[in-house]
Amino acid sequence: MATINNPQAVRFCNEQVRVLADALLSAFRTAQAVREYYYAHPELGNMFYSNQQDAVEDGSTSDGRSIITGNDVLLIITRADELVADLTANNNAKLNTLLRVAVNGAGRVR
Repeated sequence: MATINNPQAVRFCNEQVRVLADALLSAFRTAQAVREYYYAHPELGNMFYSNQQDAVEDGSTSDGRSIITGNDVLLIITRADELVADLTANNNAKLNTLLRVAVNGAGRVR
């Protein structure tokens, strides 16, 4: 097997490709943890509902963050579900790509 040893290619891989793999793996693991927490606490499902425009009083009005609604919360849970499903489809095909390239957090994912 030939090797790629061009300094620009090596630097790109070390400084960008592996960093991206770490970030994507971190997003996956965070999505997994948040959705597991959400589904393990059914009372949360009673607090947030589809098309709910009630704002979450999380201090955002005084600290500059955007206001989120109950519907926004459900949409984020949906995005987490989609991310986990996509990366774990076909026997973890996409997830295995991340694990192969990531530096931090590499290893078995449950």
